[in-house]
Amino acid sequence: MKKLILNEENPARFLDGVMKYEKKLLKAEDPNAYVDEMMEIIEQNRVGLHNGILMGFILRNVDFDSFSYYRSRELYDKLIRRYYGENSHKSERYWIVRLASKLIQKEAYDFLIDVIKSDEALNVRANAMKSLAMVSGQPFDRSLPKDPGKWKETDIRMKELERWVSEGRPDGEGYPPPVLDEALFHPTTDFEVTVSKLNAKLSATQDRLDFSSYDNYLTVTDEETWKRLIQVYRITGPYAEFLKRFSPCRAVVTKGMNEILLYGAFDLADKQVGYGVDRDGNSLEGWPKNYLVIADRFGDPYCIDVTKEDSKVFFAAHGEGNWKFKKAYNSFADFLDYLAK
Repeated sequence: MKKLILNEENPARFLDGVMKYEKKLLKAEDPNAYVDEMMEIIEQNRVGLHNGILMGFILRNVDFDSFSYYRSRELYDKLIRRYYGENSHKSERYWIVRLASKLIQKEAYDFLIDVIKSDEALNVRANAMKSLAMVSGQPFDRSLPKDPGKWKETDIRMKELERWVSEGRPDGEGYPPPVLDEALFHPTTDFEVTVSKLNAKLSATQDRLDFSSYDNYLTVTDEETWKRLIQVYRITGPYAEFLKRFSPCRAVVTKGMNEILLYGAFDLADKQVGYGVDRDGNSLEGWPKNYLVIADRFGDPYCIDVTKEDSKVFFAAHGEGNWKFKKAYNSFADFLDYLAK
């Protein structure tokens, strides 16, 4: 099996072979032997794209806290030599960055900073900045996608990095966990039970280690944000309760082949752009005056009528010229019940 892996050039067949070989290695429950074997494959096949895949496996399967400092440093030095080698591939460099920060934490600062300043690949530089943020506790990655591969060049905050270095590279405070309403875990009303079920569904994709953004969490809205929100939209009833106590943060609910994006208090105003208002806040012709978009399905809006205490939920397809709304659910609670199933 190992010989086949080392000689396989097709990425799909290589991946299939590695997964089978990896399963065999993991059965031994010896992380040191597992890393040694995977690193040997990396050093012998010299295919950067393949090596990136292998390093991703190592990162996923190994608890580096169980390694001695000497062992971690030995592996780190090996990876650094590969990073600066003549034939390093950007896929391999991407994973070396993350592995290096996991292995020796703050001792990897110099390496990570050098990568951020000099690597030619944006995703590698972004990964170094993300890794640096996670190790240092500094908010270099605040409000950015958890996947550094989705960052833009302007997301790499060089001025902040330089200021941090000039200040002696102090530890940051990291990010606090999201504030959650107790009813998510101990519901007492029918409405809370429904929301609790939705939260349980979202929890499968919640990241409990990286709180730079609270993806797929239902969080308590702070008072200042809440006051601004109700002044603008005058929302009441069940939707107001939901938004105040269980505000979605980048919450995506999968229903069959569709994905429904639930809006939260922090982005509700921005999400109205293109529906009821333009980018300057001017009303757009043809949009029902009292309709507020609370979610969308690939851009098709779900709305409530803010003049109603417990509005029905309406739905329309975009791109058809005029908006043609129809009743989708009898109440917001019914809409949540559908999402929670």
